[in-house]
Amino acid sequence: MNYQISKATDSDLPLMQRLFYQTVTIYGSKIFTKEEVKIFSRLALDKNHWKTKFVDDYVYNAKLNGEVIGSFSLSKNGEIEYIFVHQNYQGRGIAKKLYQTLEEVAREANMVTLSTQINSNTKDFFRKNDFDIIQNIEKVAGGEDIVGYNGVKKLG
Repeated sequence: MNYQISKATDSDLPLMQRLFYQTVTIYGSKIFTKEEVKIFSRLALDKNHWKTKFVDDYVYNAKLNGEVIGSFSLSKNGEIEYIFVHQNYQGRGIAKKLYQTLEEVAREANMVTLSTQINSNTKDFFRKNDFDIIQNIEKVAGGEDIVGYNGVKKLG
């Protein structure tokens, strides 16, 4: 499969918004609460959010035949906001290549640490990429504990 990974541009915006919206509403419904899906869906459609992100963060896309099939966002302080691949292209090594690009960008920017929030579906991916996985348990009064994960990796 001959796809390219490059820095996101304003011309990518409609394609990214569609991919992000689809990812959040289809895949996200399995890992996010209904309220989170609603918030992220609105965010997907917010052009100003994306234009600001293109300037403030490192946003890169994997593109195949002009279509965005994967993306990542890395803040200037080393926080990975997201890394995802369209459901039709998962399992083909695209996330791995996106992550390799992310790490190259981080090293070029002299970042020393990467961090991210992790869910049960992404835990193995980040573990394979040498992240230390930290389990967080949030006590909810009158309810069950909420288990979340953070990942941290020192770049050497």
